[in-house]
Amino acid sequence: MQQDFKTASFMRRLGAMFYDFMLALSFVILGGFFFTAVMMSVLSIENVQPGTPVAKVIFMLTSLVAFGFYGWFWTHGGQTLGMRAWKLKLVRSDGETVTWLQAFFRFCYAIISWIPLGAGYLWMLVDKQKMSWHDRASKTYIIDLKE
Repeated sequence: MQQDFKTASFMRRLGAMFYDFMLALSFVILGGFFFTAVMMSVLSIENVQPGTPVAKVIFMLTSLVAFGFYGWFWTHGGQTLGMRAWKLKLVRSDGETVTWLQAFFRFCYAIISWIPLGAGYLWMLVDKQKMSWHDRASKTYIIDLKE
């Protein structure tokens, strides 16, 4: 299936990634404020300190918001808002719709790809099929719809 489409370039993916990061960040910040307000009012806590169990729960909930943002778009049409703007699409290697499990693996491996100074993303510059670590791990890839 991958041979039927042109794999998206690094720069186009970077552009879509920046666009989506800004959108997802706004969702995470709003979710964080909401979860913090709820936790503080339910538990009658005056402030939330880093490293406390409450802070860890808030972190997990806001991470869930971030995954929900990307996962929903990937499983419903294969395009986030940034990918739509840059005319990119996430597809499975067999041509089927991306599943929630694949979206989860892609999300987790995308985070891991950033840890060694973005090496998982930069890998696509040397990969013959222009695939990043999280493309390979989730058996998905991003195609360019422009051409």
